[in-house]
Amino acid sequence: MSLLLAADIGGTKSVLGIFDLHDGLKSVARIQAVYASRDFGGIEEIIHSFLEESGCAPEYACLAVAGVICHGQAKMTNLPWLISEQVLAARFGFTGVWLVNDLTAVCSSLPLLGKNDFLELQSGAAESGGRSSAGAIPSGVMAVIAPGTGLGEGFLLQKGEVVFAQGTEGGHVDFAPTDATQVALLDWMRRHHPWPTPVSYEMLCSGLAIPTLYAYFKASGLKETAAVSTALKQAVDQTPVIINSALDDKPCLLCRKSVETFLAILGAEAGNLALKLYSTGGLYIGGGIMPRLAGRISFAPLLAAFNNKEKMEALMATIPVRLITRKDTALLGAASYGGGMVSLLQRKGEGII
Repeated sequence: MSLLLAADIGGTKSVLGIFDLHDGLKSVARIQAVYASRDFGGIEEIIHSFLEESGCAPEYACLAVAGVICHGQAKMTNLPWLISEQVLAARFGFTGVWLVNDLTAVCSSLPLLGKNDFLELQSGAAESGGRSSAGAIPSGVMAVIAPGTGLGEGFLLQKGEVVFAQGTEGGHVDFAPTDATQVALLDWMRRHHPWPTPVSYEMLCSGLAIPTLYAYFKASGLKETAAVSTALKQAVDQTPVIINSALDDKPCLLCRKSVETFLAILGAEAGNLALKLYSTGGLYIGGGIMPRLAGRISFAPLLAAFNNKEKMEALMATIPVRLITRKDTALLGAASYGGGMVSLLQRKGEGII
């Protein structure tokens, strides 16, 4: 039995699971646990706790990390953690350890997702042959944008059995307003983040951004309710308060405006990503925020901004837009990526390649 430790290491939470590489990766993890990342001093503490609690001794490990990875080391974007493949291998006796960007992991999971794992927001209208019934070109590039604690972006290339997944740092590109409200928002952000500090999409399109949008619309004159004001003062994380208040039967208009603007900004950047990658395989929306909105608010602002691309508007309508509803895609993708690397190691060991 070959066991793989897969992990999704985020700024808010870390999810760890044990996978049996002989069972097939479409199955769920044999053992899984969730930890609050900020309760620990580093990933080594979390792994130690998990392995001790599970009683497992996995031979391999693949960690999806929300941060930049270079030469076997990862520096997390929203936590002061430095993670090293070499250190983890020495500490826990792993035969192989791989660090991947969390969006690389999410992209790696796409071939394993079924129709019940996503919600189709735009089916895509085939303008030429070679598309599936859902509108996507099977061999086309699949793009992923994932608002969570930050804003992740990535893509998947697939040709036959050859699959290449890549996370990027596209969430940190410069924000570009698309209407008068967003122009004023950018001006307000500039006053709070003077040049040369850039204003990125992540700053206005993530869990961290929703309280910023709330503060902007409050400063612009929208009335704050006493109930929301009290809840925000008591909250450690203001984002759920704003989202829930926006979705109430009697919604807070300030919260609602903040969430709708978040959707419009997300849609515009999703469209930018789809255009740059020519993602005829579909645009997938991941992250932890969007599934909470499904069925509770209209996604019309998102789709309108996604498709509003001047000369390319007809093209945008052909691209399927899908909201990933499965919660463990980064964990599944880490297991898939790690399983592929284990297979490669074994084939090299047998002299096949």
